Amino acid sequence: MINAQQIAELIDNMLKDLLEQPIYPYGNTKFGMGNKVASGSLRDSIEVKVVRKNTDIAIELFANDYFQWVQSGRAPGKKGVPVSAIMQWMGYRGITATDSNNQKYGALQSQVATAYIINKGRIKKNKKPLPMDVLIKWVKDKNIRFNIDLQKGMAFAIQSNIKKFGIRPANIEDKLFEQIATNDDIVMLLGDLAFEDLVDRIEYNLTANIK
Repeated sequence: MINAQQIAELIDNMLKDLLEQPIYPYGNTKFGMGNKVASGSLRDSIEVKVVRKNTDIAIELFANDYFQWVQSGRAPGKKGVPVSAIMQWMGYRGITATDSNNQKYGALQSQVATAYIINKGRIKKNKKPLPMDVLIKWVKDKNIRFNIDLQKGMAFAIQSNIKKFGIRPANIEDKLFEQIATNDDIVMLLGDLAFEDLVDRIEYNLTANIK
């Protein structure tokens, strides 16, 4: 019989530590690396428990449902992430719309925001939105500006980058299993049980705002 409780505690610590490590690229690789802890709500929601399944036991991983999007990423071309959510994320990360940050994120500050506002106006008039790259070039050539703060302009630019490039999958699950397989304490606690048997016992319970 394996010591499932000790294994669950080790996995809990490993998973939280993985989220805190600055090993995840920000979108396009030129934007650098970061961790997966912004507000801390995802990390704080994680709890690994031992649950009984009839005559057997399983190790269940509880986390906010946001975990699946961090794990799998976001494909390019999807509906834009709400600007309000991006601005909240910027606040958690301490990102401000300085000239250097706007250059780093390819923001073109108010140009992107202006293009977005123009397209939003076209949609309200039941007109087809123009391609953003074409519209941004036109805005730049005509030097058109709306009065919009730089912070929101940067959020619009990040939204545009996410739509264009997507969000890379974090593949946290693969990283976690690699650590489990090579962890001496877990190997010892498994005894005669094979690593594959442990993997088969791990289940996921992803629920919005479980804490």
